[in-house]
Amino acid sequence: MDLDEGRVLAEREDTVAERSAPVPVTLTPRAVFVWISITVGALLALALVYLARGAITWILIAALFAMALNPAVEALCRRGLERGRAAAIVFLVTFATLGAIGFLVIPPLITATTDFIEALPGHLRQLDAERGPLAFLERRFHLGEELVDIYERGGIAALFGLERPGAGAARAVAGTALAVIAVPFVTFFMLLDGGRWVRGFLDVLPLTARSRWERVFEGIYRTVGGYVTGNLLISLIAGTVAAVTLFAVGAPYALPLAVIVAILDLVPLVGATLALVICGLAALTVGPIAAVMVVVVLLVYQQVENHVLLPIVYGRTVDLSPLAVIVALLIGAELAGVLGALAAIPVGGSLAVVTRELVRWRRDSSLHLPPSVTDEPRITPD
Repeated sequence: MDLDEGRVLAEREDTVAERSAPVPVTLTPRAVFVWISITVGALLALALVYLARGAITWILIAALFAMALNPAVEALCRRGLERGRAAAIVFLVTFATLGAIGFLVIPPLITATTDFIEALPGHLRQLDAERGPLAFLERRFHLGEELVDIYERGGIAALFGLERPGAGAARAVAGTALAVIAVPFVTFFMLLDGGRWVRGFLDVLPLTARSRWERVFEGIYRTVGGYVTGNLLISLIAGTVAAVTLFAVGAPYALPLAVIVAILDLVPLVGATLALVICGLAALTVGPIAAVMVVVVLLVYQQVENHVLLPIVYGRTVDLSPLAVIVALLIGAELAGVLGALAAIPVGGSLAVVTRELVRWRRDSSLHLPPSVTDEPRITPD
């Protein structure tokens, strides 16, 4: 090894030693103030989110509706309509359809629910007296006695865990009424201006980051919009199958139960099973053969849904493993109850999109980094 090569090698070893030497960390008053400000700001933001959790929930529901309706708006825009007219047409047609369905379904639903509430005390006393097809529940678990006691103490609200103080009930009714009015309008304005908000956000980003954020927004939109649309369609199919089956066997309260099935079917993994149990118990009041028929039909449909319909929805929209789905459901249910469970999978799919893009960005950044000193080829003597 000649003198020049030895000098170069020594300089590189000195550079490596300097870089590996510990760097003293100094905290200036300004740095302390900045970190305290960031911490306080984060805590205030979390407190604000907690206080406004009700409004945030309704805004998220409106966003889900907007993402589900946006493909129809985009299709009309491609046919030459301006976005305002396209959004108005889709909005009016959608809510007119929902209103017509409600006009046809809600009156008999109210009638059936009222009949159920009026007949409930008789059913409970029959159960308590160990009569009827559900008498085994009283003989084994003394369920009838407990239900009668709860009903006599608090009525139908106590029986279903819905009792609230007067002020709390008034606030709940007012909040629900406000949400019913606000969610459609927020949905419409999101359809109208949502794309403009996204473009405005992208315009303020550096050119190097714009394409990355475009991919994130497109992935989230595709995930959430496709999931919501597909799940609503599957839920409608489940409710229709349940209604036809319950009416066919003459089960009581077929329409309210079909609505319950459609709602529960929106909850992945556990909703369909819970709906099957409820419908089976309702059909058992007609007779064991009717109950078996209902359970068999709903079981067959559940298998078709699990192995045909849901893989299509999940495979094309949400790239999540079964374990990730279960974890997302548990976290969502713990944070926000039923609404949290409903939103868990689209939120989890959106986080998966962001995570994949972050990993891609890190990989691309590492490929363009200059080689470090330790990665340079070591000079060996001849």
